[in-house]
Amino acid sequence: MDLETCLSSIHTLSDLPRLVSALGHEPLWEAGPPEAWHRSRNDSSTIQVVGQTGPLPWFATESSNPERTAASLAGRLSRRGRISLVLAFDPAARRLAVAVAFGQIPHIELDLPRPHHEAVVSLGKLAGKPEGGTMAFAVLAADALSAEPVGRRFFREFRTTLDRVAAGLPGPMHPDDRHGLALLQLTRVLFLYFIQTKGWLGARPRFLAEEVDRCLARRRQIHRDLLRPLFFGTLNQPAVSRSRAARGFGAIPFLNGGLFEPHRLERRYGADIPNEIWRDAFDRLFERFHFTVCERDRSGVAPDMLGRVFEGLMAPEARHASGTFYTPASLVQELLDAALFALVAERTGWADREAEWQMRNCNPRAASILCRLTLLDPAVGSGAFLLGALERLASIEPDERRRSARKRYVLRHNLFGVDQSAAAVRLTELRLWLAVIADDPAESADAVRPLPNLDCLIRQGDSLFDPLGWAAGVTVQRPELSHELARLRQQAVTASGPDKHSLVRRLRATEAQALDQSLGMAEERHRSEIAECLQQARANDLFGQQRGLDPESRSTLLGLRTGLRQVRQARRKLARDGEVPWFHYQSHFADVFAAGGFDIVIGNPPWLRSEQLTSALRSRLAGRYHWWRSNLRCYGNGPDLAVAFLERGLELAAPAGVVAMLVPAKVTSAGYGAAARHALASTTRLHAVADLTGSPLAAFEATVYPLAIVAGKAAPLDGHRVRTTLSLEDQRQVTQAELRGGGPWILVRDHVRDSVAELEQIQPKLGDNAICHLGLKTGANRIFLNPPADLEVEVLRWAIRGRDLKAFRWQSRTRLLWTHDVLGHPRRELPPRAAAYLSVHQAELRARKDFKGGAPWAVFRTQPAVARYRVVWADLARRLVAIALSKPPDREHIPINSCYVAPTRTGAQAERLAAWLNSTWLRAAARVGAVPAASGFARFNAQVVARLPLPDTVLADGRLSRITREGRAGRAVQEELDDIVARHLGLSASAQSALRSVDVAAPHCR
Repeated sequence: MDLETCLSSIHTLSDLPRLVSALGHEPLWEAGPPEAWHRSRNDSSTIQVVGQTGPLPWFATESSNPERTAASLAGRLSRRGRISLVLAFDPAARRLAVAVAFGQIPHIELDLPRPHHEAVVSLGKLAGKPEGGTMAFAVLAADALSAEPVGRRFFREFRTTLDRVAAGLPGPMHPDDRHGLALLQLTRVLFLYFIQTKGWLGARPRFLAEEVDRCLARRRQIHRDLLRPLFFGTLNQPAVSRSRAARGFGAIPFLNGGLFEPHRLERRYGADIPNEIWRDAFDRLFERFHFTVCERDRSGVAPDMLGRVFEGLMAPEARHASGTFYTPASLVQELLDAALFALVAERTGWADREAEWQMRNCNPRAASILCRLTLLDPAVGSGAFLLGALERLASIEPDERRRSARKRYVLRHNLFGVDQSAAAVRLTELRLWLAVIADDPAESADAVRPLPNLDCLIRQGDSLFDPLGWAAGVTVQRPELSHELARLRQQAVTASGPDKHSLVRRLRATEAQALDQSLGMAEERHRSEIAECLQQARANDLFGQQRGLDPESRSTLLGLRTGLRQVRQARRKLARDGEVPWFHYQSHFADVFAAGGFDIVIGNPPWLRSEQLTSALRSRLAGRYHWWRSNLRCYGNGPDLAVAFLERGLELAAPAGVVAMLVPAKVTSAGYGAAARHALASTTRLHAVADLTGSPLAAFEATVYPLAIVAGKAAPLDGHRVRTTLSLEDQRQVTQAELRGGGPWILVRDHVRDSVAELEQIQPKLGDNAICHLGLKTGANRIFLNPPADLEVEVLRWAIRGRDLKAFRWQSRTRLLWTHDVLGHPRRELPPRAAAYLSVHQAELRARKDFKGGAPWAVFRTQPAVARYRVVWADLARRLVAIALSKPPDREHIPINSCYVAPTRTGAQAERLAAWLNSTWLRAAARVGAVPAASGFARFNAQVVARLPLPDTVLADGRLSRITREGRAGRAVQEELDDIVARHLGLSASAQSALRSVDVAAPHCR
């Protein structure tokens, strides 16, 4: 039972031993010893021991305030030297608090019906019994629970406050503008709370709270009379330019940086937030938490938490729709280091290990490469990769007193980012500013240098598409223009006041010149190709007749003329507006592209399956990105948006540059990834392809299965080997030539891969003899699974779920409301009780995504599920396990869509095929090619199983039928089965040994 399922099943105190067991510890149910703590006379609550980890007990009690009770009891136990876990449960509200009687008494609270993902992750860290005894487990428990309370409460309260502020903005306003304006105001105040900890706000530790109180006491408006003068008249003005009222705030630094300039939304709406909303924001959010600019200080809200705040600002459905998730800092650092080592290796010819050694020993050549590099994140999200790069590149400076100056240099020269979300751009700027502030050695406000302006480095825009397609992708050819643009941008980053506005205007004008040159070259290119097309049409063929325009040439000419019109329209608009009307890489970063492109393109782009995208966007992607185009024979699996970002990353990278991205792990095996796999293996130098599923690095805030790809934009060398981990210390490698051809990438050791390759050479394949289908889909499991027991027997069947399967056998535990006949067709009428039951669900049944009309009780994909003879295996499992439904009684069992089904012609064939799939050798081959999942599981989808070998002799071997029948009866058959299958396959002893190692490891890891 997974942890969330276990939590949802807890209804009484006596259910808590089940939770202890689910976490891998010993469950108990005993009365708690009265000497465990001192209880007041009025405290009549029952204390139970619900488990233990070695000598460490797990105490549990009921409470209407579980968080307070758990912390209080754990505190008493800790003061008495009794290290233990304390669980307090509120059965009415179904809330559970977990505390550890150790250190500062860290604790978490969970809403059992709807537990917050972060809390579940924290609780899950208590699973297992670490080496080192009681103290080691206490330390682990404290670490697991200590990071959660402050973080989770802050995220929740920040989002609640954001919603309240957005709703309180006066006047009509677009919802997106309302949200953006509210977020702008809160992030400004949040930033001030961080710098308040540096002592830079009037040298008062509670400057903001005191000023708010003073404003309210004078019956003034917080927004109009405090924040606006503070933002625009003080923080955004040098001390000598401030008014008398602004100087009344005391010593306040001039921060500049764009955060404290009037925003376009403020200029458009001019809306002030009412006093009562600001008062609640200060009381319930800002003044409730301790802020620190030191990210190593876990006692309060640190800047690194802002990435999680960004994720928390989006509703779960919005995160799902945008494919946006917070990237763990440890993974950011590992991928960033791998990219830096690869870049130095590409530019010097050193091996990756040599590049690492030279970098760590401050080799001048390596240092020069790092000082001059340009790094882009094309989908910045919460800014994790740019922040990591800032810290990493600044660490080259050994003198910590000069670290802040080094960070400012890095921001001026090295870092670039793009994102479609204005909130993402603002958050990235905020985190980078805080990183500069954290290392600033200034001891007084007067000594603080203004913050860098980041709006010309972090841009809001679309990384995947240019409005004019390839026509706008021409690189500026005038070196003096690109040099001028680079100079202006670097000056604009550090400018302030009138100088800044002047520089920004000149920068925009230079960007416009760059685009005009690109469009001019594109216009000339269009004209040239139109002329060439017309010249070919006027030319004579072999018979002296004018060729004319065939349909293909006519279509090409039409497209060129349309493109020419668009380019001319864009040039006219550019001349009229005087600045670039949209984000455009070759204009806004013209100097970078004059040098060939970005040295490193890195990030964790959105992960979105094609079915989550609009049809219009799918069409644009298919027309623009070759790798993204789906192979129609891929069992309906559409490509992921991340694949388009991967292809775009290589376009944006300079020759001998590096692309380092996190993409879904199924890219290694899914059919839609074939073009990307072949292109990467054939045209780039792969430094690392690391499946991080289950890795401690990949502790995402969501259930995802990441793959890290680090590729140099250079031709692969003969015999080049690719790491299958990010770490240079782990020497697991594969030969890059083995990854070519577009087939699945088998990222295992050579002897295993050779053995799997030996199997892949065997023909025919299972898919040549049987079609693999996903099991039956109801579209409304709540209605069709476990229906009322009193329904008519003729409409009840047993459902087979993936979790019900073992090799050869299954145990059906779930009833299925079967509204179809024996051929899988919907019944014309239902018996009375079934009809009455379904009548109350009519609207939900008709609203199902797959429902296309007809009987509302119809279910989907019924034909394979009711075939007379079937082989069934679990979609999600630790190892491939199959059963044969080959006897008449088996027709009462219906595999649902957590299973795959392969119909066969006869029952004997079903038995033989099931035995074949249950052999060690086929399991190993399937495991290596399967899509990884969490906790050592993998997805054995139709594509994976269809690729498995199935020699013609197999389905005629009666011994396999006997083995299936004996296995179904519970007899031991594996040894004999493996021997028979090895003979069919002609496997050598060494191949058997290699494949057996995969099958043995399968329950634990890939």
